[in-house]
Amino acid sequence: MKFSGFKIFRSGDAIEDTVRYLSVDLANSLRDLATGLNKLRLIENFEGFEATFSFSGNDEQSFRHNLGVIPTQRIIVRSSTQDIVDGDTSWSKDYVYLKKTTAGSGTATVIFLR
Repeated sequence: MKFSGFKIFRSGDAIEDTVRYLSVDLANSLRDLATGLNKLRLIENFEGFEATFSFSGNDEQSFRHNLGVIPTQRIIVRSSTQDIVDGDTSWSKDYVYLKKTTAGSGTATVIFLR
């Protein structure tokens, strides 16, 4: 999301310029900012990453990430199955692991958060 530049307030301006800045320029900038923030996707609000996994059977899937830290949480945002859990392998600064606990195939889109 791109925003137009904010007009800088100069403290030496005349009172009329200050009133205009507060009532027009700043108000417009705040409106544009609020509009833009309301259009952000969930993943754009957090430091994290989104990944889609495909599962078959009880296998554990790994996914390499570049957060530089061990993720602390996950949110499953879309799934074709209800039995996806953290894998047996501990998450690391480079990889996260998930697994499907029952037989059959499935997919899941997951957001991992810092």
